[in-house]
Amino acid sequence: MTAASTLVGLECLRCERRPEGGGHPATGCARCAEQGVPATLVTVYDLEAARRTFTPEHLARRPGGPLRYAELLPIEAGEAERGLREGGTPLLLARRLSEELGLRAVWVKDESRNPTWSFKDRPAAIAAGVALREGAAGLVVSSTGNAAAATAAAARAAGLPAVVLFARGVDPVMAGMVHGFGITVVATPTKKDRWVLMRHAVEEMGLFPVSNFADPPVGIDPRAMDGYAAMGLEIWEQLGWRAPDAVYLPVGYGDGLFGVYKAFAQLREMGLVEVPRVSGGEVYGSLTAALRGPGDRVEAVPVDRPTVASSIATAQSTYQALHAVRSSGGTVRQVSEAEIEEARRLLAATEGLSVEAASAVALAALRADVAEGAVPSDAEVVLVSTSAGVKSVSALGLAEREAPLMSGVEEFARVVRDVVGEGR
Repeated sequence: MTAASTLVGLECLRCERRPEGGGHPATGCARCAEQGVPATLVTVYDLEAARRTFTPEHLARRPGGPLRYAELLPIEAGEAERGLREGGTPLLLARRLSEELGLRAVWVKDESRNPTWSFKDRPAAIAAGVALREGAAGLVVSSTGNAAAATAAAARAAGLPAVVLFARGVDPVMAGMVHGFGITVVATPTKKDRWVLMRHAVEEMGLFPVSNFADPPVGIDPRAMDGYAAMGLEIWEQLGWRAPDAVYLPVGYGDGLFGVYKAFAQLREMGLVEVPRVSGGEVYGSLTAALRGPGDRVEAVPVDRPTVASSIATAQSTYQALHAVRSSGGTVRQVSEAEIEEARRLLAATEGLSVEAASAVALAALRADVAEGAVPSDAEVVLVSTSAGVKSVSALGLAEREAPLMSGVEEFARVVRDVVGEGR
């Protein structure tokens, strides 16, 4: 039986009402905005219809590729064929890291294996597919790097024009990667200036958005967000059709975190699995502060320091992130620069994984939870490593490091003995 999307429409995550027309889906729910709570719209699928073919037995017989989970994605075959085979990233058992943390099992979902080395390739590919179907003039994105590179690649693969909006001070490695695609790039004085220009491109010039442009933020277009949900579906399949005890991700606006939660919530509704605790780490503490209170507003907090985790350097998270963490019983930790660096080094030392600084935030949060007893020793945890370490070499000062020059054997031998120990 051929699988196809069972998408039936959009509704507000918070008030569960359908939009009544007017405004782009990426601007969120107009009613909730009037109440002072910016909330995203989400895709709604016919899960009764989906469950007829969305079973382990059916999935096991399907080839890999972007439409493996077709029932729960908003695109069809013709819209996915022009992609770059995003997704299908490995789930790696981190044995030495598990021992270091004192946990039964830690798995790493390595999203650096995507075409532009980050999980942003997933929503960008779906955005390109929807843009093709709707006849959009092209793609537009506001990004510090990962989403910009993903959008540029997706646009080129789909044959669409694209515009990337940077803010001043973008990491030169990321800027160079984006420029390499030959995409139009524009810079603005501040991050929020990008959103003004992007809204005009979307609402007045017909471009499809691949990132948030609402202020306060509500996240990306709800259809593109389902690219992140595919991550959760892969975790379920790769673990043998079951859920871990917890999934940890780095959190900015929380689109990826919510996507993973949504995937497992849909699986639960279809009677296939329970929802794991969806947890994460953040830099400035917006979501951490919101979780302390009973309300559903996520306020902006002071940007009190520069950070190497530029991919998630936002002062204000979103309602969908709050919803995902609360609904799943998860946790969020605000982590320091020292904790980020310690986690990055630990992943490299124990598992040989070089991750972007923002990715290390998830491990930093997990370490803090383990230290406080919030994660039991018999837990099985999935860490989502969102992007490759090469993207942080400038921020971490690694590109400027020089190796010592030496030509003498004795001097070199002393270095080797320091590495492997005496007696060699």
